[in-house]
Amino acid sequence: MDVEKLSGKTIEVSDITGWNKNGQKLLVSKIRARDIQEDIKSKVEEILNFEHEHNQVIVPYAMTATPENINFFKWDGKNLETVYTFPTHEVMSEYDSEFANKRISEFYLQTLVESWLRDLAYNWKTDNPPKSQELKQIDFVEKLADAA
Repeated sequence: MDVEKLSGKTIEVSDITGWNKNGQKLLVSKIRARDIQEDIKSKVEEILNFEHEHNQVIVPYAMTATPENINFFKWDGKNLETVYTFPTHEVMSEYDSEFANKRISEFYLQTLVESWLRDLAYNWKTDNPPKSQELKQIDFVEKLADAA
């Protein structure tokens, strides 16, 4: 039996990946609900660098989400720039009115974030999803709507 030895390096994977209508990656993300100190922005940057180096793809947006904050970043292949940060409860309370008052698991937070992103793309719950105006200013909503 042939066995290929792996380098032992862990490769980060996106928790939520958004695609445009042409099948190109639009967004990568990391979602964390754990009470541990971790630099999830660097994890997102690892994903973006991997896409760029191994797949020759520049994914233009990245996002991190914790129970406290959601951060949006723009990526140009070299620089990861924070373009918008807001409290998570300002968005997630639209999808779970008790969000701010209970402990949130990572799986549940990821499900809520996916619901919100779908709402931004398809307006399935509201005509004006939370933070849509702000995300239009960084051209994310238009590109996401193109993905729909």
